[in-house]
Amino acid sequence: MTATTVAAGEIESTVVVRSAEDGIIRVFAAFISAAALLFAVLLAPGAIATPEIIPHWWSVTAATLVLVPMLGLWPASRAADSRWIKRCGTAAAAAYLGSLLSWLALVDGHIPANRDVWLATFPGLITMAAALSWRPAATLTYLTLSAGTAEVVRYVTRENQQHVVLPVEIVSVVVYCGLFVVATIAAVSTARALDRAMVTSVQHSATSAASAARDVERARFHALMHDRVMSTLLALSRLGNTPDLRDQAATTVFELDRLRNSNVAEEDLDVRTAVGLIRAALVQVDGDVPVEVDIDPAAPDIPRAAARSIASAAAEALRHSFRQAGDDADRIIVIDACPRGLRVVLADNGGALEHAPKSALDVEAAFGLRQRMAAADGCAYAVHAEPGRGTQVVLAWTLHTGDGDSE
Repeated sequence: MTATTVAAGEIESTVVVRSAEDGIIRVFAAFISAAALLFAVLLAPGAIATPEIIPHWWSVTAATLVLVPMLGLWPASRAADSRWIKRCGTAAAAAYLGSLLSWLALVDGHIPANRDVWLATFPGLITMAAALSWRPAATLTYLTLSAGTAEVVRYVTRENQQHVVLPVEIVSVVVYCGLFVVATIAAVSTARALDRAMVTSVQHSATSAASAARDVERARFHALMHDRVMSTLLALSRLGNTPDLRDQAATTVFELDRLRNSNVAEEDLDVRTAVGLIRAALVQVDGDVPVEVDIDPAAPDIPRAAARSIASAAAEALRHSFRQAGDDADRIIVIDACPRGLRVVLADNGGALEHAPKSALDVEAAFGLRQRMAAADGCAYAVHAEPGRGTQVVLAWTLHTGDGDSE
C-alpha cells in the first residue's frame, strides 16, 4: 500500500519537488560516474606502463585530478544540492584539459603504434559531464578543444604516425564524441522544456479556475438582480410601499453596494458558492460521477484562493482517476463543509494502479496535486492507493484561528 500525505502546516516547506531537468541530470551523472570507473579499470595497465615516457608522479597526479571528480559524480547525483554535479563536472573538465597540455610539455619518448595513450581515450565522457551544467555552445567548444588536443597527444606520443592525417583524425574524434555529447545536451534541454510546459500548464489551470470564479460572480450578480431587485420592483407595483417592502429594498441596496465594493479576486466565498465552484470544475471533467454534498450551517466562508486550489486539484484528481483506473471503475466524490473547514474526498475502486509504472521521473506527480494545493494557505492533500483496491484522494482546507493554529 502506498500513501502520500502533506499536512496543512507543512505544505509550504514540502512544495519543492524535483524537476524533470534535475532528475535527468542526476541520472546522467550517475551513468557517467559508472563509465568513468569502467575506464579507470580498463586503462590502469596502460597508465602504469608509461613511466618510460612520462614521469610517474605526473601519471598519479593527473589520474587523481581527473578521475576523482568523475567518480564523485555518483555521490553528487544523490546529494540534496545538485550544484555538486556542476562542480564535479567543471573540475574534471579543467583537470583533463590541463593534463593534456602538460602531457605535451613533459612527454619524452614514444610508445608503439599499437598502444594507446590512456589520457587521450575519453574526451567525450569528460565533455558529457561538463554538458550537464554548461551551456551548449560552451560544451561544444570544449569538446572541439579537448578532443583535438587529445588527438594531438596521440600523434606526438605514438611511433610511426607519419601516415596519419592529423586534421582528419581530429574531425573524426570530434564527430564521434559529439554524438554522445549532443545526446546529453538534448536530454537536458528536453527535460528543461518539460519543466516549462508543466509550469505553463499549472498557470493555465489557475487562469481557468479564476475564469470559473468570475463566472460564479456573474451568476451571483444575475441571481441578485432577479431575486432581489426584480422581486422588489414587482412587489412595489402590486402592494405599494409597505414596511416589509422597505426592509426588503434596504437589504437589496445593501447587497448591491456590497457586491459593487467587493474585491472579486480576493473576497472570501460563502461555503455554498465555494462548493458550487468545486462541482463546476468536476462537471467539466465528467458530469456522471456521483457527488455527495454535506454542508454544516456553521461552516465558515472559504478563501477564494483555497476554493480555486481545491477545485483545480479535484478536477486533476478526477482526470487522473480515469487515466489510471479506467472508465469502468466505480467512483464517488464527497464534499464535506464543517465549522473546521472544507474537505473533498475522491475515491475509486479501479485496479489499474497495480500496473502503473513507478518512476523517479513521474511527470504526473510533479504536474498534479502538489502545486495546486500549495497555491493557498491552509490547504493540504493526501493520497492513499492500494493495488487492486483503488485510490482515495483527500483535499482539505482547514480554518485557522487567530493564534495561527488550526481548529
